[in-house]
Amino acid sequence: MKTECSKPLLAMALLVTATAVLGSAGAVYADEAEPTASQIVDKVQDFYAGVDDYKAAFVQTTAHKMFSGRLERGYGTLMFKKGGLMRWEYERPDIKYFIYDGSFLWIYEPEVPQAFKGAADTERLRRALAFLTGEGKIKDVYKVKKVKAERYGFTEGFVLKLKPKQKNSPFKHVELYVNKKDYHVVRSVVVDHDGNRNRLDFSNVKTNNGLAAGLFEFTPPKGVPVIEGPAQ
Repeated sequence: MKTECSKPLLAMALLVTATAVLGSAGAVYADEAEPTASQIVDKVQDFYAGVDDYKAAFVQTTAHKMFSGRLERGYGTLMFKKGGLMRWEYERPDIKYFIYDGSFLWIYEPEVPQAFKGAADTERLRRALAFLTGEGKIKDVYKVKKVKAERYGFTEGFVLKLKPKQKNSPFKHVELYVNKKDYHVVRSVVVDHDGNRNRLDFSNVKTNNGLAAGLFEFTPPKGVPVIEGPAQ
């Protein structure tokens, strides 16, 4: 699939997914009572302050409403670092990179080859990444509801449905799948207003490994054309 100027919307879906990804490491809670949605969010949110960087393998599954039964899958590695930095490396079926350096979103596909540099969505990106630094609060941005996990075929824990409070949000809701033993997020699904679903499953999570800042920088290779998005 070729890079298009609409790709920042996909990156935003990845970032919305990341609002709770850093909850993938921490202490085990042993509450006897079934926690409420608010309590689950608070426990996941608590992880952010103690996580400086995060790395995990991911499997992305995209289901388009127009093509019922057709699934697109991507495999790769994601990384986040405090200071609002992110890097998604797709390894298959196509090699591509989504890199946010704190100011610009870069999308690079070596096989095309071309690079996209976007600035128009920077403020949205910053708001989404605020959760990763502990500055943002999930309940400030979303209305949170706990739904029956068995309805979603998830037996490992809890399922939360997050609806954006912002009226013009490009997303209808976000589903977070939370492990009941330690409250880490093992799966996230972003659903847009057309019914398209962007699912991410995380594994092999590693935190606080001192990821180098250089991983979140990008310089287009010589000769690669750069398509710039509209300025803010």
